[in-house]
Amino acid sequence: MIKQVRFADYQDEITSMMMDMLHLEPQTVDIPVARYCELDELGVLKPFIWTNDANEIRAVALLFISPSLRNQSIIDASTDVLWVKPEHRGNGAYFIKGIKHRLKRMGVNYWYAASRDSAPIDRFLEKNNFEPLERLYFCEVQS
Repeated sequence: MIKQVRFADYQDEITSMMMDMLHLEPQTVDIPVARYCELDELGVLKPFIWTNDANEIRAVALLFISPSLRNQSIIDASTDVLWVKPEHRGNGAYFIKGIKHRLKRMGVNYWYAASRDSAPIDRFLEKNNFEPLERLYFCEVQS
């Protein structure tokens, strides 16, 4: 089942899955749980999970919803976290489809997601009708 949840209600499970992704991060991670809860309460953060019948989480997505800065009549969803547990990745399209359905009901026009060079999900995104837009680079300015 795909459902939108309150971050606070699933914070332990979600942060545990985020910790499973540490190998993908170029910097140290210190998850600001209180800030995620606050953004959820403000309606900016939309947490989605995919569970089985026993309510075990198979996947999590944390999306930020906001009007486009370039065109205020457009609503964007930007991906902060998109993680499907490895044993469920063959069915990940179900998760994406469920989220898209809910985003459409929220009036979202575009959903943005990135693919890491170190662990690319390009084919998964393209299979689920995401189109390549740009490559994202980073550089460390301060250490």
